[in-house]
Amino acid sequence: MKTVVILFFLIFLSGCSFKTPKNEWQYKSANAFNSYTKNFLSSNDMLARNDLSRAVKHAKKSANLTQLAKIYLGECALNIATGVENGCEKYANISNLLNNKELDSYYALMTDSIKKEQIIYLPKDYRKYALSIKKSDFKSANKNILAMKNQTSMMVSSALIKNKLSKKTRDEIIRIASFNGYKKVVLFWLQESLKSSNDEKIEKKIDILNNNL
Repeated sequence: MKTVVILFFLIFLSGCSFKTPKNEWQYKSANAFNSYTKNFLSSNDMLARNDLSRAVKHAKKSANLTQLAKIYLGECALNIATGVENGCEKYANISNLLNNKELDSYYALMTDSIKKEQIIYLPKDYRKYALSIKKSDFKSANKNILAMKNQTSMMVSSALIKNKLSKKTRDEIIRIASFNGYKKVVLFWLQESLKSSNDEKIEKKIDILNNNL
């Protein structure tokens, strides 16, 4: 009887537990993009390019373009977070195939064109910040950034208002980026700091991080 029970258990495992999930492409795409985020921000450029390529490749296995749109918007946001001018053209090229209010509102935020009625569709971390921006209340926007739970959201939001960012907020972004080893973000904000200061220590840090010393 014991042998029969064990045999049945093994058959059950082989029949159920090891099945490939039907949306495996989506899991693989999301995992590749998460890896891309870390490698991109950490200046592991070769690894980041490979991660992004894999994320897009898996996303393009489906006629549902939502995952691909998320990747394109995420890529745009990370470029903005590191000081790279970006109009999110890749997302714009496919947005008319989606009809997704959440993604459209995020795109509008990234391109400084968000309307008040779109704010409700933003990720929760961004809502108070976006409302402050609409009111041109940058003092509150800085406070909103520092209150965000998601660190990547903090970095993106800070870059979107880089000319209105307080020294306190900028220093906190540099601290968080440094803690995580996000070299691209650190360099961007050190360079921004240098624009308002001739501090030789900041310049030397930039040279060290760029391997010039």
